[in-house]
Amino acid sequence: MKGRGIGVSIMSDDVVAKRDVLKGKLDKALAIGFDTIELPIHGMRVLLNGRLNEPLLDSYVRLLSQYPLKYTMHAPFSINLFDQADGERHFALLLQSIRVCGAVGAETLVYHPGRYVTEEMLTYRNFWPQYSEADKQRLLERERNWMRQAGDEARKIGLRIGMENMRPYLDNPDYCYSTDPIALAEQVERVDHPSIGVTLDVGHLHLAMQDLPYSVEEAVERLRPHIVHLHLHDNFGRPSFSLEKNQFDMLPVGRGDMHMPIGFGDVPMDRIARQLGSQIDGYLIHEIRGMYEDEWPRLQQSLLAAAQGIAI
Repeated sequence: MKGRGIGVSIMSDDVVAKRDVLKGKLDKALAIGFDTIELPIHGMRVLLNGRLNEPLLDSYVRLLSQYPLKYTMHAPFSINLFDQADGERHFALLLQSIRVCGAVGAETLVYHPGRYVTEEMLTYRNFWPQYSEADKQRLLERERNWMRQAGDEARKIGLRIGMENMRPYLDNPDYCYSTDPIALAEQVERVDHPSIGVTLDVGHLHLAMQDLPYSVEEAVERLRPHIVHLHLHDNFGRPSFSLEKNQFDMLPVGRGDMHMPIGFGDVPMDRIARQLGSQIDGYLIHEIRGMYEDEWPRLQQSLLAAAQGIAI
């Protein structure tokens, strides 16, 4: 596969929050040969209680502009356009995230679609909101309207927003519609905006496929026309409960959204790559946890091989 750029996500908020530490990671990524870095906006701390800290953002812009790197950004995980109590606030945060992308010069913003039950509530069943089918359709329509507005703002700065397919949880497999890639494709098609597409997360796809009535090829083919971004990482296809977050506990049993380097688990990357084809109009980002940073050099070589049409 060949895309607009190949790189890694710096997932640790603690690293991104400390600009001197982040600088060391950027130096390392550039020396290895990556041309793209993905950063979490929430890790930058530039959004506080809904407001944009412009002086702090300016300091990040000065740092990032020192490097001949391309940047993609991840919107705050806490944004939930399905929030019934404070949805307008969440939409405003999405618009602020677009402003951050404009300042940095990012071409892609990754966004987590609306959740009926937020991840922090999954273990508190008594607090789960109750939805009728009409309620769910209303929330989906609201998200579509807001995504069109966000798309209009994104288009002004040459930004594309990739709605990500989400990981399933055993607590509540239906907490988010986009755990089903075909449901995500349908939502993006109904948004119908040139600046709104899909972030295909292959690790999340592998976890979700265990309970879906179609093949990984069918899922990828349905998403393929809309893909603007790729997240590459590995796991063993075994969903976990939402409280299972300690990666060192999960490693021995091979459970959950492990974000390991491709090749460490059994994500069917060869099948996914064949279905995607040789050209991807988007960035290929290895979204692996910091504990696997020693694998960066190997990942860079594997992505170069993929760009030349060789399976990852």
